[in-house]
Formats: sequence, structure tokens, C-alpha cells
Amino acid sequence: MRKKISRKAIIQTAIPLVLLTIFALVVSFPKLVPLLQIKHPSYKGIGTVTFTYSIDEKKTSSFNMKQVPAGVAPGGCTDVPGATRVDEKFLIGETEVTEGLWLTVAKRASQKGYVFYDKVRSNGKATLPAEYVSRRDAVVWCNALSEDLGLVPVYYSDESLSVKITSVLDLEKNGDKTFLNRAATGFRLPGTDEWELTARYIDGEKWNSGCNPSGSEKNYNQETWSAGYAVFSLNSMSPVKTLSPNHLGVYDMSGNVWEWCYDQFGGDETTSEGKRVVRGGSWIGNAYRLQIGGEFGTLPGALENGQGFRLAKNGWDK
Repeated sequence: MRKKISRKAIIQTAIPLVLLTIFALVVSFPKLVPLLQIKHPSYKGIGTVTFTYSIDEKKTSSFNMKQVPAGVAPGGCTDVPGATRVDEKFLIGETEVTEGLWLTVAKRASQKGYVFYDKVRSNGKATLPAEYVSRRDAVVWCNALSEDLGLVPVYYSDESLSVKITSVLDLEKNGDKTFLNRAATGFRLPGTDEWELTARYIDGEKWNSGCNPSGSEKNYNQETWSAGYAVFSLNSMSPVKTLSPNHLGVYDMSGNVWEWCYDQFGGDETTSEGKRVVRGGSWIGNAYRLQIGGEFGTLPGALENGQGFRLAKNGWDK
């Protein structure tokens, strides 16, 4: 005769199994457990400049850039003293360039003779970061946006700064040799030191650690902290401004999409060959890539999953 199992015995057996299952889920997937998520502070930064652009004859939209002061900060994942130096104040994008802004400017620019690679794709959501963006695309697009808003373009193909760069094919042909108008009022890619200083900034005297995601108080491998500031190890991107900003009010400097910097990877910016700097990691990458001191390199013509960029601009009014 089969012995009847009491309800109490079933409950006593089930409770440890349920607790063990919950513990396993917490350890394996901390980003998916709401109760473990940390309430992160939200910072507005020291100042914001808004730019408005036309979508069509009747509609306009805008994007924000954050003020970043000059300064000297540690550098690299090991926090080398004074290794990050920025001599002039500048503006940097509050978010990565979005798909909506990218497509609007690129479409209008193409009608004016600007040439982009055709792999930059639409994910159908204007608030997602633009991805599959090569460095060549980003350089050409920055000039297109500058012209669109009546500003002096930054990038030229000749030393006399008389021929602005308008084609990825020209950059491909001349080995990506680019001359900068350093007094220009237009948009550009951030320098690698500008990017790192922005990502590290706390108050201009204290700086975030190079092994942390931007904005996080903890190391990159503390995933419950990292997940509050960075989109990573996921199946897709997230809309910009989904997570918390850093102290300057800048979002997604770690994670979501890799961000191009102007500099040559491991070399002089005037050199016409080699990889260019990318920073910050992406939605498809692991936590290790989120470190704000980490500097990586990619070929300037590469069109890759999770590759985008952020705008920079010279100066700002007091």
C-alpha cells in the first residue's frame, strides 16, 4: 500500500528547492532581479547646450550636449596619475548619436552629394543609438551636421583646409588622412583624452576609477552596479537614456554601442594608417569592456554590430 505524503512534508521539501532556485537565478542573472537593483543618483552636470535641427518643412527636433571643463585626470585601467589631459573646455553629446538624428542628417546630406556606406541600418526606433557606423561615416556625418546647422566643418582633406571631407570613398582612397580646423565651430569626434576625462569626471578634483563603468562607484565586475549604468551582455541595444548618467549628466559612456574617438590607436593622429580608438564597450560585449580606462582599436572602415559614436564640439559660453 502506497504511503500518503503529507502536505507539510511536501512544503518542507519544496521550500529549500525554491530558495536554491532563486539563489541560482540571482547569482547567474543579477540584472534580471528587480529587488537587487541599486537606486542610482541622477546628475544633470554643470551645463547643457541644446541644438535644434529640421526634420522636414514642418517638424524640428533637438539634441543636447553637456559642458565639460578642461582638466588633468588619471589614465588607463590602472589610474596612472596625470595621464589624461584636456587643455580646453568642450561639449560632448548627452547621448550617443541616435538612429533618428543619424537618418535625418544622412538623408539630407546625401541629396547634397555626401557619400556614406550603405550598411548603417535602421532598427526602426529613433531613440536607439545608430550602429554599423564606420569611423569614415562618422567623420563625413559630422561635417554634414555642421553644414546643416550653419557651422564651420571640422574635417578637411588638405592642409590648407579648403576641401571639406564629404565622402567615405575619398577617405578610403587616401588612407583616412584628415586635417582638422581646430578653430571650427562644427561637430567632431571626441579625442580619446576628452572621452576619458568625461567618463571619469566627478567634480574636477576627484575622478572615477579606470576599472569602473562611467558613473559607477564599483568595479566593472560588480554587475548589479554596472547594470545601472551600462547596457552590456544582452541580445539588443536599449534606447538612449534608459539607465543612469554619470556626474556630468552624460549617458551610456559605458555600454550600448562602442564609441569612436578621433585618435589613432597607439599612435600619432597625423599618421594615415592603422586602427582608430574605440571606447566604452557595447550591448553585445562583456563587462570587462566597460572599463573607462580601457582603450581599444578598430579599423576606420569597419562596419560592425554595436559600433556607433558620440559628438563633441569646441568650447562653450560661460
